[in-house]
Amino acid sequence: MKTQKSLYKKWASRLMLFLAPILLLTACTKNFEEINTNPSGLKKLEAPDLRSLFPGALAQGTGAGYNETSMLLFSGVYSQHFAGTNTFQESHRYVIVQRWQDIWPLIYVRTMPSLVNIIEATKGGKEPTMNAVARIWKVFSFLRLTDQFGPIPYSKIGKDTAVVNYDDQKSIYYDFFKELDEATTDLKANLTKPSFVTKDLIYNGDNAKWLKFGNTLRLRLALRISDVEPAKAKVEAEKAYAGGVMMTASDAAFFKTSADFANGLNNFMGRNGSRMSATMESLLVGYNDPRLPVFWSPTLTDGKFRGVRNGMSVAQQNLPANSVNNNSAVGPKYQPDKMNVTPQAVFYASEAYFLRAEGALNGWNMGGTAKDLYEKGIETSMNEHDITNAGVISAYINGTSLPSTPDNLFPTPPLTDIPVKFESNVERQREQIGTQKWLALFPESHEAWASIRRSGYPKFYPLLNSQNPDITPDKMIRRISFLDREIIANGPAVKAAVALLGGGPDNVATRLWWDKSKSK
Repeated sequence: MKTQKSLYKKWASRLMLFLAPILLLTACTKNFEEINTNPSGLKKLEAPDLRSLFPGALAQGTGAGYNETSMLLFSGVYSQHFAGTNTFQESHRYVIVQRWQDIWPLIYVRTMPSLVNIIEATKGGKEPTMNAVARIWKVFSFLRLTDQFGPIPYSKIGKDTAVVNYDDQKSIYYDFFKELDEATTDLKANLTKPSFVTKDLIYNGDNAKWLKFGNTLRLRLALRISDVEPAKAKVEAEKAYAGGVMMTASDAAFFKTSADFANGLNNFMGRNGSRMSATMESLLVGYNDPRLPVFWSPTLTDGKFRGVRNGMSVAQQNLPANSVNNNSAVGPKYQPDKMNVTPQAVFYASEAYFLRAEGALNGWNMGGTAKDLYEKGIETSMNEHDITNAGVISAYINGTSLPSTPDNLFPTPPLTDIPVKFESNVERQREQIGTQKWLALFPESHEAWASIRRSGYPKFYPLLNSQNPDITPDKMIRRISFLDREIIANGPAVKAAVALLGGGPDNVATRLWWDKSKSK
């Protein structure tokens, strides 16, 4: 039998590879170029070569690995978009199963080498649209990572060092704003110049849509820091809006799936690991939401829409009432047979309206009132799911019904007491905006989890059980602790990074820099 020490050595040798592809982008010996250049071969990457790098960078940040593990098994259940139903998938009881934390290698090994190559080869005015779009996608990709862990290696990637230092989250966010400001400025000035054309599996080379994507991403970041740095948030949000954000469902970003790039969410659903949460049931059923049959399917046992509580123990999961057939699976378009057809949601245009609605409540210039923007956000979300009947949408927006009592074995009251129809009390308006935004984000659960942590809305049901000693079932998990694999491969940097958490320990209860919500 192998010793624990030998196993650690084996893992260390593998995990040192995580940052190596990026380190090797810039590391070289003095005579490397002379020794390794084929006189008749390729000496530099030209535009066609750079374009060919882009599909993989897009796919790794949106595709199968990310959605099956880092999103569905963690943020999917933390946000309560989903509830866990497989007994061995204990992450829904706040267990940090490190072997499922694929987002780390997905970003550092499979996404960033391509993006860094593209960005480096196109800087200085060469191929400005390719450079701008790649920088926007770099921010989008790193945002997911830092919002999961907090401090991460960022400014030092690509440096030839044995230890890759981490950056504090404030510095990372400030650089995000700089990158987006420069990228959107360059993109706006060069809209007619081709970027990634057919290799762009989101917008098919439409630079105007990437410009809206970049500005809307900037708006998302501004709201994220609105509690910790309100003055900076206001400036960034108003610049983002002035630059032009997503306005219609056609602006939404979806990754085009195929036999080569399957929808990871659909693929995962074939394993019966997730069902509708009680949180979803209370809101969608209570509001008579027309998106209900789009998001979820009736149960196989009695044809009802039914969710389950998050954090069930194995014994509770094995009760007949909590079987997968007795609770709602995802809707038809999210089923495994559509994994090569259903595009992967990346960024919904409806989110822009909810961000602007909240910004309007903050007193920012968002081009409309909070009420009008809130209602337009709902309408746009409906359109994004092919619900276009004006009468149906209007009835929902003006609905006064309240969330329902979920139909399950455990004492579960209605989630909250707010209707859809916009109210006059400002704090209840914030709850309405946060709740409808959460619904509109489905199934993009990583952003839903970040939104709940920052705003406190929607309200969420306590877990039935937490198996993590650092957090009780009535608390929202705030972050993922640093990974053992990184401690082995990059230990001194990880140890120093703990001090960047703002005084809290390296556990799931420590809040991120921007997380100043009064919520549990």
